[in-house]
Amino acid sequence: MILSPGSEIFTSSMKNARAQWFNQSWLYLKRILIVNVAFLIIGSIWRWAFMTTFGDSRELSQLGAAVFKAFVLGFRFDSTVLFYINAIPLLILLFLSFFTFWQGFEPALTRIYSRFTAFLVPYYTVMLFIVMFITAVDFGFYSFYQDRINVLIFGYFEDDTVAITKTIWRNYPAVWIFLGLGLFTYLLWKGLKINFTQGREWLPWRVQKISYPVFVLFFFVLFVLNGVGARGSLALFPLSEMDTGISKSIFVNHLSFNGVRAFGRAIELKAQQISQWDSNLRHYGYGGNYRQAFADFYQIPLEQVPADPLDLMKRQTPKNEWAAKNRPHVLLLVMESMGAYWFNYDHPEFNLLGDFKKHLTEDTYLTNFLSSTNATIGSLSCLMIGSPQRPIGEFLTESDYLQVPFRSSTARVFKSAGYKARFLYGGNPGWREVNKFAIKQGFDTVEGESEMTEALGGLKERHDWGVYDEELFDYVYKTLNESTEPQFLLTMTTTNHPPYQLPESYQLPDLKTPDELKSRLIGDAALAEKRFRTYRYSSDQLAKFMTRLKNSPLKDKVIVAITGDHTFWIVNFTEQELLQKGSVPFYLYLPEPIRKKLDPESFGSQADIAPTLYNLALSEVPYSALGRDLFDKNGDFAVNAFNLIADRTGGVLTASKPENDIPLNWEGHYDRLVRGENTDHKKQLAIKYKSLMSVLDYYFMKEKQDQKGLADHADSSR
Repeated sequence: MILSPGSEIFTSSMKNARAQWFNQSWLYLKRILIVNVAFLIIGSIWRWAFMTTFGDSRELSQLGAAVFKAFVLGFRFDSTVLFYINAIPLLILLFLSFFTFWQGFEPALTRIYSRFTAFLVPYYTVMLFIVMFITAVDFGFYSFYQDRINVLIFGYFEDDTVAITKTIWRNYPAVWIFLGLGLFTYLLWKGLKINFTQGREWLPWRVQKISYPVFVLFFFVLFVLNGVGARGSLALFPLSEMDTGISKSIFVNHLSFNGVRAFGRAIELKAQQISQWDSNLRHYGYGGNYRQAFADFYQIPLEQVPADPLDLMKRQTPKNEWAAKNRPHVLLLVMESMGAYWFNYDHPEFNLLGDFKKHLTEDTYLTNFLSSTNATIGSLSCLMIGSPQRPIGEFLTESDYLQVPFRSSTARVFKSAGYKARFLYGGNPGWREVNKFAIKQGFDTVEGESEMTEALGGLKERHDWGVYDEELFDYVYKTLNESTEPQFLLTMTTTNHPPYQLPESYQLPDLKTPDELKSRLIGDAALAEKRFRTYRYSSDQLAKFMTRLKNSPLKDKVIVAITGDHTFWIVNFTEQELLQKGSVPFYLYLPEPIRKKLDPESFGSQADIAPTLYNLALSEVPYSALGRDLFDKNGDFAVNAFNLIADRTGGVLTASKPENDIPLNWEGHYDRLVRGENTDHKKQLAIKYKSLMSVLDYYFMKEKQDQKGLADHADSSR
């Protein structure tokens, strides 16, 4: 039965009870507001700490207005998180307000209101602890990746979790961090308990004379406004990462975001990565017209696209008499975290390259070269099949493609020419199931720490991730030297990886970090020094290996290609340093009879490595590929999974719609990419990137479909 305030059934005691509920509701609202204000202040203090820790004071001093906008926008982002947290308490209050009209519900309402505090204190303690924990994780994540939390955060669970935990423990003051979080949680709980249980009541003017319908309407409007606040904007679209583009400074744009929203974005992107097979086709405007994507990428009329578009991937190496006669070993070596950007800082007092610099001079290498992704597993799996990584798409080993054999597999091509294909990993090859993927791609063997330990008669030392580079190279040399048949070795090192451990026997030369580099470092300077020392160690061991090889009978029997899986990010790369932020080297050693050098100003990507090696080592062997021979001077370019395509004229940062593409020109000698005119050439570059990534959608889907067809056929034949 619903009653009006003027009903005779309303007794004075009921009126007093409901007046008390009014007062209690107002009191809860006031104290929820206090919590919100306190956390918004904490959020701004944290943003200031983030800025002083990672920001370049010289750059920020010239961007005062943009920094102010970043703090204002950050305040809005922080508010959206709090509005989401407030939603449940406000929904409860709204729900309770409806029942103030019901006769006989007074005792229940009284009990609920009296126990509401027992809910609010643990609720806000847990929710705000989660906010601060994610914010702290975001702080550490930025110190490593120079980005707010992104999909790579899930690598903690998909990677070697134990090894990553050890890395965090060694490289960060984990004890103090957890003690700090513990102290914060205790103080948070005590503060919330005081806030919600103590203090004098404060009521707005004439609050007790507000009618019951108005009271209910007030809470309904308040709940709706809280929803609008959680949305963050009254515009057509809610407040999102897109709104952080307030400055030309990437760091200022990062400053305006927050960790919780970044984590939410990462979850959303992770879900998108495993959404549909044609995500890139749709994203770049092709819809279901994959044939047009093939026509655009191969620059042929639509009617010339064959019935099976994948036939366009078919090629054959030219006749190569030296390769046919000598059948050289081929070593594709992937160096952990070897970024090309750091070559620029090599100096007698800061000698990061060591003796490897001599080999760079003797042989050939590129630095205008992009890795497929910023994640080891992404780059490594792409190298196995000679493919780029799609912008919208999960890593191959972490998807339905784990069990799919690709026709472009490098192992499969070499095996067709009589090679033994082996994958060597300087740790546990079960890491992220890369061993399963390697076997599926046709590698004859997968060899890791246990095989190396046995073959070398034990290891002198090991690090958290496995085998030190020096012993890994000993194993590679032993493998090549003892082989009686041609070998293709895809090898991955692990030493130059957090926690940056070095063998006790290694004598590290002095490294004096240049002042200019010191001024650009972000995060812990001591951790940066560890990174540099381990980089130098890996360079030294690589140099020793190449010197040993060149001074042995193997020098005329092996082709060596070296690249990095990705670089590392401990400086604030500007918006103009897109190439430098993703660049890795490509080094190539060739025996004397086929010695030649690449144009050092060439551009390339890791998908180009396989076709280059095929043409050098194999004679008249068919293969499928999407990359190009790096010695082919016809239209060199570089791509990565972050929407960038670059060449000697500049580049394009591509978007889903052509009008949102950002054309770029070079300033200096490939130093900086600045916004330029959208010429016909830049438009063609954008089309090349978008069509390539769309072609990959179809290629991957078709390979999976064909594999399923083979499996179904095998089942039906039993």
